[in-house]
Amino acid sequence: MALRKDKHDVGVAYQIPRNALVLLMIAQLGVIVPLITHISTWIVGVCIFCGYWRIQVYRGRWGYPASWVKVLLVLAAFIGIIFSGFATFSLEAATSLLVLAFALKLVEMNTRRDAYLVIYLSYFLVATAFLFDQSMALTGYEVLAAIVVTGAMVSMNQLQTRVRPLPAIRLAAGLILQALPLTLVLFLLFPRIAPLWSIPMPSAATTGISDHLKPGDVANLTRSDEIAFRVDFDGTVPAARDLYWRGLVYSHFEEGEWSVATPLATMPKPQSVTAALSYEVFLEPTQAEWLFALDTPIEVGARIRRLADYRLVAAEPVLSVKRYRVRSDTGYVMDQGPVLDAKLRERETALPADDNQRIRGYARKLRAEAGSDWAMIEAMQDHIREQDYVYTLQPPRLPSLNSIDTFWFDTRRGFCSHYAGAMVFALRAAGIPARLVGGYQGGEVNSVTGHLEVRQYLAHAWVEAWIKDQGWRRVDPTAAVAPNRVELGLNAALSSADLDVLSFLTTARLGDTAFFSGALDWLDSVEHRWNLWVVGYDANTQSDVLKSLLGEVTPARVGLALFIGGGMSMALVTLSIFWRRRARQQHPAERRFYKFCSAMARQGLARMPGETPAAYITRISELAQLDPKPIIRRLQGHLYDPDATMDSQALRDLRQDFRKLRFKLAFNTTGNAS
Repeated sequence: MALRKDKHDVGVAYQIPRNALVLLMIAQLGVIVPLITHISTWIVGVCIFCGYWRIQVYRGRWGYPASWVKVLLVLAAFIGIIFSGFATFSLEAATSLLVLAFALKLVEMNTRRDAYLVIYLSYFLVATAFLFDQSMALTGYEVLAAIVVTGAMVSMNQLQTRVRPLPAIRLAAGLILQALPLTLVLFLLFPRIAPLWSIPMPSAATTGISDHLKPGDVANLTRSDEIAFRVDFDGTVPAARDLYWRGLVYSHFEEGEWSVATPLATMPKPQSVTAALSYEVFLEPTQAEWLFALDTPIEVGARIRRLADYRLVAAEPVLSVKRYRVRSDTGYVMDQGPVLDAKLRERETALPADDNQRIRGYARKLRAEAGSDWAMIEAMQDHIREQDYVYTLQPPRLPSLNSIDTFWFDTRRGFCSHYAGAMVFALRAAGIPARLVGGYQGGEVNSVTGHLEVRQYLAHAWVEAWIKDQGWRRVDPTAAVAPNRVELGLNAALSSADLDVLSFLTTARLGDTAFFSGALDWLDSVEHRWNLWVVGYDANTQSDVLKSLLGEVTPARVGLALFIGGGMSMALVTLSIFWRRRARQQHPAERRFYKFCSAMARQGLARMPGETPAAYITRISELAQLDPKPIIRRLQGHLYDPDATMDSQALRDLRQDFRKLRFKLAFNTTGNAS
């Protein structure tokens, strides 16, 4: 199974140094670890097996794979990826293929050329990890991984007898630190242009609000404390009861599941503004196009559309932190007027033919008794308050058919989506246009930076009903069954049994523990600043920065700023290099001795390599016919005695000894003859 070598790939110059190989395998492990959650488990097993194989090759117990073995391994890798459940053209599939190629290359790595290819693949995998996550923690980790990879490259260029892992890593860290000033200049000033290529979208959706909603889905989100988005308000943060973050509008119901209907035309911008709120949202990656905003968004950023149901969608899926500015008019009423558009009315009153018959009859009877559309809504809320309905994170499972009947009349235990979905169905059954809105309700103000944090456990669903001459009005049945949820937050509405099923971090964030709350706020404030100035540094933000630095932004000024900034960063690197190579401070006695050696060298009596100061002075003294012991005793006392003091008088005495020796040598016949 020996691998055939090229006739030129022989000798020490082409071999991989032993310590460099160890450092290279550590680097491989480091760059693969962040990708483990995005690839199949069997691929991780292949990586471990390839690493074990390479260790056995190093120990001389196994051989390199033959050509036919490598062909079989590559074919098996392709087949495995095809049957791994990934989409045919997805980021996970491409990453899995890259990781497999990376691992298989390790098995056949034999020469320096192979090692360099593995190093280049390592850099590529470091960059690939940022396609999935751009957090500050991952960035710090990948910087360390890049240092180890660079250290492996440094060790590849050391002599076989001088390969030292730790000095190689220190040198690699220095190289990367020297690159940071120029990197910062390019990051701040280089134009933010669209990529020249596109990457496949991840096939796995990120945790969050989905475009298909079953009654228990929102309750499941409550178990997660992951950030959904952060918000910076221009002014005071509104009260929690006013923070309804509109995301998706569900208009289609079938077999117990709500879904988003086909978007209608984009609506014109509202003309009147009564109470505007300006804020900036930092949305975490969702792999979806929908965005979140308070009602009613009237001004949005570039490449964002506002649809007829007043939800926002981006031009492309949110694959990294999405930064966008919104201006919402809290007093604007959607579709206010005596008549609702016919197509919209038809869509928002549609129901499946044979499903939930009991609540249909209940709704028609209640509407007749109430006398008006809004009175029916109030009657349903009163019914929720007066009957034994329970707000819980652990509702019983509902059947696909007649799910609303089962909940409303039988179980009576549910989360916000249960109550909102039942009310929408009942209103439609009574001929009232209604729709289910999904998003988040509330938020937590960070005590350090003052920004608002909206987490997954604040996921919420509510109702919008269209009332003649009043437009779409928000109705939250959760306020009837658990009013504290809207007024005081999720923690105030949950029972002790519900709190027990939440994670430690979730309960810590919801609780009143000052230590944990303060520590978590500080950590999130750091991450928010990272998103603000690094991840969210888009073309608009760069334009603002350039205007503050340059005034009018022109290509000439940007080019000049790049030239000056790049020159300053390179000057700093040059200064640091020369500073490290500056002459070290010598002992005064040592300086006098070297000056004496230079003078003797000009007279043809240079100090020989390896000759000690005592031996050199002895040789010169013999030529001058002087006793060398006093000079040697004085010099060694100053150089090697830690208690010796080198004052001006001692320095003059030593200088006088050297002058005496030179004088004697110059006038000594024997010395001149020599």
